[in-house]
Amino acid sequence: MRIGLIAAIRRSADGGLRAELPLAGRSVLAWQADLLQSLGAERVLCLTETTSDEVLQLQHRIEAGGAAFHALPNFAALPALVRSEDDLIILRDGLVPDPAVVRAVLGGDVALQRVIAAIPADHALAAAYPDDFERIDAARHWAGVLVMRGAPVQQLAEFPDDADAVSLLLRLALQAGTPCRDLAARELVPERWLLADGTAAVAEAEQALIADAAAPTNWRAPLATLAAILVRALAPRGLEQGGLAAGGLALALLLIGVMFAAFGPPAVGLVLAGLGAFAARVAIDYTALSARLRRAGDPGRGPAVLAAAVDGLAALTTWFALSPWPEWQPLAVLGPVVVGLARLTAGQPGAMLAAPASDRASLLLALALAAAFGVLPEGLACLALGLLFALLLRPDRV
Repeated sequence: MRIGLIAAIRRSADGGLRAELPLAGRSVLAWQADLLQSLGAERVLCLTETTSDEVLQLQHRIEAGGAAFHALPNFAALPALVRSEDDLIILRDGLVPDPAVVRAVLGGDVALQRVIAAIPADHALAAAYPDDFERIDAARHWAGVLVMRGAPVQQLAEFPDDADAVSLLLRLALQAGTPCRDLAARELVPERWLLADGTAAVAEAEQALIADAAAPTNWRAPLATLAAILVRALAPRGLEQGGLAAGGLALALLLIGVMFAAFGPPAVGLVLAGLGAFAARVAIDYTALSARLRRAGDPGRGPAVLAAAVDGLAALTTWFALSPWPEWQPLAVLGPVVVGLARLTAGQPGAMLAAPASDRASLLLALALAAAFGVLPEGLACLALGLLFALLLRPDRV
């Protein structure tokens, strides 16, 4: 079994617990727990003097995912929870390392290697925090991450209860012959190897993380770019629930837009649909940013499903904008045709209009303007021709 060990004991320079400092919408402790689970930890142990609300929330989330969680007031229970054949993954209290670097050092989730990550003795982290990044030998300090066999954990029973459990385990791992692996200097820049020792340092690292993970902007898709900027500005406060809230708002606006297009002024329905498409873009960007911050790579099926729903409801809105209920006009098919062509064009990165076609909010608001001036059919016809030419003249067809 793989077991993860984290702690919520040490305090930052501001006086609060390092583990409870917020980083990009979650606590440092939650970031550590996610890293342990990504490495295959089936049980997470947390050393903590008091079981705070943050620890309880983390326990509920981990147990809901099928793993075990134990909050321990001291290390006396560790020998009973860790067997000799187990792998024990240890993270220093308050450390948020880069998951990609950790996986490169420790190996993937299939073949986890028992190693002690090390940094040079002259590294800035070792000089600034000698108690956290402890000296291993004359040339190296511990980098705050290690994987060891469970057998040496049984020796903790020989030490007093007030000793530093993590420091003791580091020494026991070294005595057991666990090899050290040096980290390159490029892997230890602050936003990639963060020791949360104050709100200012965490806020600075947070901004760097968000800027690095944020989607690139392209002003040829103005409202999509505005959505990306908005998500970047709101990310620290809304990373966990912002995507769900924006997605719910998007569907509500789109459905109301369909109703207005069918039974009310078409321009109003298209405006509401455009606002719904903008909210959907915000939700998709929130999900993508969250996945990149966690180095998860795949944001899941949610964004694709929401994008398909936006296109389906946008097609209905344009249909009813041309042919209000219960009238029937063959020209109404032009609305779904334009939405379909925009979807095809956006999926062709080499197409001339790929970026504007991907901005469904701008497209719908432009159609709302055309409807307000009574030239919606003409506007849709021009859009359809433009998108068709963009598809036919893309580089791979020329």
